[in-house]
Amino acid sequence: MKRILLMAIKDLKLLSRDRVGMFFIVAFPILMGVFFGFVMGRVGQKGSTKVSLAVVDQDRSPMSLRFLKSLQSDPQVNVQTLPRDEAMDAVRRGKLVGMIVLPERFGESAGILWAKQSEIEVGLDPSRTAESAMLEGMIMRSMGELINARFQDPQSMRSAIADFRTQVSKDQSIPIASRTVIAGFLGTVDAFLKSLAEANDQVNSSDDDPGVAATDADRITTNSENVAVVGNGTTTTSGNSTGLRLANIKRIDVTRDVEPGSQAALMQNIRSRWDISFPQSVVWGILGCVAGFATLMVREQSIGTLTRLQVAPFPQWHILAAKGVGCFIAVSGVVMLMMLVGTFLGMRPGNWLHLVMAAISTAICFVGIMMLLSLLGRTEQAVSGAAWGACVIMAMFGGGMIPVAFMPDFMKSLSNLDPVKWAVISIEGAVWRGFSLTEMLVPCGILMGTGVVSTLLGSVLITQRSRR
Repeated sequence: MKRILLMAIKDLKLLSRDRVGMFFIVAFPILMGVFFGFVMGRVGQKGSTKVSLAVVDQDRSPMSLRFLKSLQSDPQVNVQTLPRDEAMDAVRRGKLVGMIVLPERFGESAGILWAKQSEIEVGLDPSRTAESAMLEGMIMRSMGELINARFQDPQSMRSAIADFRTQVSKDQSIPIASRTVIAGFLGTVDAFLKSLAEANDQVNSSDDDPGVAATDADRITTNSENVAVVGNGTTTTSGNSTGLRLANIKRIDVTRDVEPGSQAALMQNIRSRWDISFPQSVVWGILGCVAGFATLMVREQSIGTLTRLQVAPFPQWHILAAKGVGCFIAVSGVVMLMMLVGTFLGMRPGNWLHLVMAAISTAICFVGIMMLLSLLGRTEQAVSGAAWGACVIMAMFGGGMIPVAFMPDFMKSLSNLDPVKWAVISIEGAVWRGFSLTEMLVPCGILMGTGVVSTLLGSVLITQRSRR
């Protein structure tokens, strides 16, 4: 055993002296992991430019229709009108970002700052929390337009004020002094609205003096805008404040139904961008080790080192065992190094014991693959080119270029024959897939079985070649 370890250390030293090879074994995978991590920085969040919403209009009043048109005028929003049950089902299935429910009698108080606002129910896909503030902003903007609409229709405001004055005068819970102040304030507002209505009628009926009409119209528009601004400024208080409120928003629970095993279900397990990028990039470090050791074996054959070892007084299988041990140490070291770098950046492996299992089974698998790749040619250049060509194909179908979770169905089927795919699955199972011990046995068993078979086959073929 000591002899095998000494020869394995010798191979590792020879590999470390190849600076270009070490770059592709250590530096290149780290760069790939960091690059793909930044590229997939918003993984699990749909970054579509348009937000799809459903509006449930239970009021069907002119004000609710105006609210709906205001939302539809936003180019960043795709609004659908649906019944409540269909809207909730669409949000649960992830087809829509959220839903807005306008209750009955919404139009009676909408746009009237001092009136008690009806509850606007808002349901949001839990995976789209980034759009929450934007959705509330859309609601506030639309409610602000309803305030403008109210002041452009003074008669409707005057009737609302009259109803409110009647309610205040009958409310015995309000002190008499406060009722007097409120009544005086509402009377002033009513007089202001009356003057707006008269001026508006004068503008509409005046055909003799367009200049005066335009002046009155400008004055009315300016007054309306000023009042609207005051409304916006006084509704920035919290929901528990006694100040004027622009909208009364109530959140409703819309728990999204996710099909087990689907891409959406997998995305819920991902905690950071590095959870996908580093298991994906560790493939390149493994393949760099495999190609490096395959090339090293042919190099020793061409310069006569292998011949000198074969005539030494120890069994020939010691030589192959040393190559395997060296490759095993290199692959295991690369896997653990990449996981440590990923952890430093923010990746949080779910189970370190499972990660060690994945590293060991992956190393056993690629020891055998290394021996088979060393048989692809008789010169160092031929084996190097053929080995890297085979490695690129394995990476392409195994998850080194496209994460397995995002592959098309036909590629997923082909990837079942690729040992790289099972290496990535085993590492992801320990990092973010949340595999149990039983689930880890499947990819680890496939990797170890592939490694044992390929190691035995490669050893037999290498022995036969050396005897020729």
